[in-house]
Amino acid sequence: MLKTIKIILLLASLLLAAWLTPKLLSNPGLIQIELLGYQIQMTAIAAGILLVVLFLAIWLLYSLIESPKKVVKHLSANQSRKKFARGLLALSEGKWLHAEKLLLASVKKSPTPELSYMAAARAAVAMNDLTRAEAHLDAAEAVIDNPLTVDLTRCEIWIKSGQADRAIPLLAQILKTYPKNPRAVHLQTQASQQTQDWKLLQQTIPKAEKLSLINHQQSNELKQQVTLELFAAAKNAADLQGIWQGLNKKQQASYSHTYCENGIRLGAYQEITGHIEKVQKKHFDDQMVVYWSSLPYNLNHRLKVAEKWLSEHPKNAVVLLCNAKLHLAKKQMDEAESLLLDVLKIEPSQEVNQLLAIIYHEQNQPEKALNHFHEAVVPNKLSVSVIDDK
Repeated sequence: MLKTIKIILLLASLLLAAWLTPKLLSNPGLIQIELLGYQIQMTAIAAGILLVVLFLAIWLLYSLIESPKKVVKHLSANQSRKKFARGLLALSEGKWLHAEKLLLASVKKSPTPELSYMAAARAAVAMNDLTRAEAHLDAAEAVIDNPLTVDLTRCEIWIKSGQADRAIPLLAQILKTYPKNPRAVHLQTQASQQTQDWKLLQQTIPKAEKLSLINHQQSNELKQQVTLELFAAAKNAADLQGIWQGLNKKQQASYSHTYCENGIRLGAYQEITGHIEKVQKKHFDDQMVVYWSSLPYNLNHRLKVAEKWLSEHPKNAVVLLCNAKLHLAKKQMDEAESLLLDVLKIEPSQEVNQLLAIIYHEQNQPEKALNHFHEAVVPNKLSVSVIDDK
């Protein structure tokens, strides 16, 4: 657009000159000046040429006067750039103190002193001197119009020094003004992980993926970590339900076991009972049966449902064990014993032997109780005896 305007102005000037030149030649006009008793006469064209020459002479004289200053300024700036380059090289080589001195020396006559101060701050951080680093950043902020770069560097330094909690408010302020700043989003991702602010990280992940700071796989891994951490951090049933309701159906299917484990931990027994029954109607899951037997809630209803599962899956060891535990909880020892003996034939385990030992102890059958206690402690007697014989 600017180029087009320049071309139009040039063409207009040429047309004006073409129109004025014949008129000036036919009637050039006459300018008369009286100065100190002298009379000077000249045509308007000659006066114009004289003014142009005079302007060029003054401009040339001014350039000659200013050129030494420009040369000195250029040499000073060149020296400053060399010190800055040497300082960066020393910084990359791990010569922190030398780098800091060179970078601070490069501030004088530098066209970009803020870069020198920020690099010096990094050198100070490398020497674990956060106070000096912040002083350098304050100096950088004093010589720059827009403090964005300095603020981002400040946040980065805080995060690297384990003070991410200080960076989060400043990053929030930056992102209000620059919501798509990739460096700010990246730093917020790091800060929220360091402070374990999982809700903030949850909000940041989509922005980071959209700005290509993380790929789709990394995004999914972070989302999974956040969800698990949110479940683990839940303090009551209301927190748990808030997390659960925030998931879509596909996510709820993925975190169904996590929901049950934390629901039992937090005492959300009614919600977990309803969830397990709903899941089992769609797709029978053995792990849900395990959670069902762990619920200290509504024993009669759970036994009724477990018996229905047993009629549908009579040879399932997990279902048999669940029914046995529920009968045991109701002090129905004979039913529990029968079910546990069936489990022992299908899938013997330490837990089954422990439960049988408890039942036989309650029934005053010490020999059977002792045998099962021994099986629970040393489940493979045959293997142990063979090794001993050898």
